[in-house]
Amino acid sequence: MAQTQMALDSLDFDATVALATKVAPHVDILEIGTPCIKHNGIELLKTLRAKFPNNKILVDLKTMDAGFYEAEPFYKAGADICTVLGTADIGTIKGVIDVANKYGKMAQVDLINVADKKARTLEVAKLGAHIIGVHTGLDQQAAGQTPFNDLTMVTGLNTGAKVSVAGGVKAATVRQVVDAGADIVVAGAAIYGAADPAASAAEITGLARGSSASAGGMGKYLPYVLIAAAILIGLFLLKGGNSTDEMPADSAPVVEEAMPAAEAPMEAAPMEEAPMEAAPAEEMAPAAEAAPEAAAQ
Repeated sequence: MAQTQMALDSLDFDATVALATKVAPHVDILEIGTPCIKHNGIELLKTLRAKFPNNKILVDLKTMDAGFYEAEPFYKAGADICTVLGTADIGTIKGVIDVANKYGKMAQVDLINVADKKARTLEVAKLGAHIIGVHTGLDQQAAGQTPFNDLTMVTGLNTGAKVSVAGGVKAATVRQVVDAGADIVVAGAAIYGAADPAASAAEITGLARGSSASAGGMGKYLPYVLIAAAILIGLFLLKGGNSTDEMPADSAPVVEEAMPAAEAPMEAAPMEEAPMEAAPAEEMAPAAEAAPEAAAQ
């Protein structure tokens, strides 16, 4: 997740404060650009520091000489970051780094127009530079140059310093620079040149932080989504209230009755033979006597 920085480049003091008021809630760092700080001086820094205590402020001094001496008043006045040119003498760069450390702040080395960016990056990183600025200037942008190749090279060095990228960055390229390893994404014209600078700043910050629902994206449709959801819920409740609690008889599920088990056929009980009773002796005697008489006749 990268931080976002808004470049304030207007020469007008009040217009700069007004623009900062719009975008400050949507960015991490407010940058007082080089033309702006040269024209308005340290009083603008003091004003912004008092008005926006929750934002970091970078003063783009682009110091070329007397590093410690030039940067110190700005750190005292509330700057969190001051820039020094990578083309400056190494002693000048060290001076800005030293004074930043004195006040617990950060120094950024700007690689604009540095011939051997790799060698200079490694050199200033050893001195303790807090931020390496990959910067394609306005005149270079007009000639068709971009910072993307230099950014890939610098982030690939893994120096431990943060990497800032500036030069034509807009919503369409934010993810490209973040994916290339940028820690700080600087946008200027893409924000102050927009019809709604606050919305543009919020969109770029959302993209830098990996959010697809930025102020310029799905976020603006949220009220309509909520209204549609409320209508659907209302229709559902209305339909549910008109339904009866009991189901019609003909719609009741048919339950098949189990057929009773077939009764087993009854087996005939075995017939018991009745025992023959012996005739009494008195009855048998006359019968025996009658037998000879019958034979004689």
